[in-house]
Amino acid sequence: MFRFLRTLLPVLAITGAVTSASAFALLGPYATWETPALSYNIGGVDVGGPMNLGEGYRWNIKTITYGFSKSFQDYFGQRGITEVNKAIAILNNLPPVSRMSASLSEFPLDTRQANYQAGALGLFDLKSVALGHLIEEFGLADPERYVWTLRNRFVTPAPVTNYVVIMRNFDPVTWAPTPYVNGILYTYSIIEYGPPLPYTDASESTVDPLALGWNSIAGIAGSGNPAPSSYFTTGLFFTGLTRDDVGGIRYLLRRSNLNVESLLPNTTGAQAPSAWSPLGAGSGGTNTFVNTALRPGVDKVLFRQLPYYGIFLGFTNTWTDTYVNPTNGLLSTQRVQRILPAGSQPDIVFDAGDLGVDGTTGEPFLTRLTDTSGWANNSATNNPTFATAEVDGPGVIQPPIVIAFTTIGPTLLNTFPTSMDQASASILFGGWAAIDGTTNAPFIFPNGRTTLQLEQQILSAAGAF
Repeated sequence: MFRFLRTLLPVLAITGAVTSASAFALLGPYATWETPALSYNIGGVDVGGPMNLGEGYRWNIKTITYGFSKSFQDYFGQRGITEVNKAIAILNNLPPVSRMSASLSEFPLDTRQANYQAGALGLFDLKSVALGHLIEEFGLADPERYVWTLRNRFVTPAPVTNYVVIMRNFDPVTWAPTPYVNGILYTYSIIEYGPPLPYTDASESTVDPLALGWNSIAGIAGSGNPAPSSYFTTGLFFTGLTRDDVGGIRYLLRRSNLNVESLLPNTTGAQAPSAWSPLGAGSGGTNTFVNTALRPGVDKVLFRQLPYYGIFLGFTNTWTDTYVNPTNGLLSTQRVQRILPAGSQPDIVFDAGDLGVDGTTGEPFLTRLTDTSGWANNSATNNPTFATAEVDGPGVIQPPIVIAFTTIGPTLLNTFPTSMDQASASILFGGWAAIDGTTNAPFIFPNGRTTLQLEQQILSAAGAF
């Protein structure tokens, strides 16, 4: 689905101490009750809805392939590839979830930093936005947005309307619903929004008005929550995952998270590493390839880049698959392989181009992300005797996935009848940049323009900013 980012708040200084509470939200295909009228997929820009505990969607392979399309390389160049690879490295450098501490205290509650020059020019950090979308495609939803969320809006005899509010934000240690995200406490207000898209939302706000909330990586590019503070702010960049992001990854990939699931398409038995073991043999004593079975989380996932030379190079992913042997209830293993032939698409492709405009606001879409509609919902195989109740997972994330970035360039906004010339225009989008904590000026894509050149281009008229 198309995604767009907004620039409603000024850049804030990232200071202050917070408590130790943290939480995560799970992402998946929409439940039947997750409708636009209740603030889900407003305008068709979201990629999925919040899932309950036990309904999470995850990767069940140990190596995820990715690559960069020609259009991405043409616009962003090697520097753009380097920035996305920095986001990939943050995920690859995570330890196996089985080696993380119970409290996750080794991970920070806030990894934001601010570049005020980039913020004034309306620049977005390419690495940070890429990391946010990767976390979405890892199965995590925006936790700040779904601390409080609507289950139902019911109109009783006038003038009474009932709003049923639930929580879809979970503590990574106790798994209990919690109003905290990265140590910040959130409350909500019910807001009715009118045309052009009428909907109702339990809109979050921080209990402490001075708290600098909305700091999760999973919520970086969230665009559906009407609370302005939830929109990713220009000039901010993130140096790593926060504790709540890691808590969500641990919940999905932990070995004690047992789900009935099938392996990805094109996965077959592979030659066992020992010459004494038959092809595809498992430790349970069978040489039959087992596809659908009760499986634990894979504990650790790595991303591997596939080179592009007119076509993507092929890759054979071979690993040891673990499953529960249905004959004795014990864990068994088998060697499996998944072949991506040369010319096929990697699991995740980073793309670039003009992504069009939003039909209700006219604003350009800045990113586009494959939605969750193609993910495999295994609720029927995991809950075969409870078919009368709606269960919306668990499931398996299904590639291929495309994460695309706009190439529209610096964009100004004029509004009739009050703002009709350059002097009265506001910055809608300053462009993509590589922003870091050094004294270096931001590197502005596509060709490393200087901040002075950008200022001259979009801020030359008095009052244009």
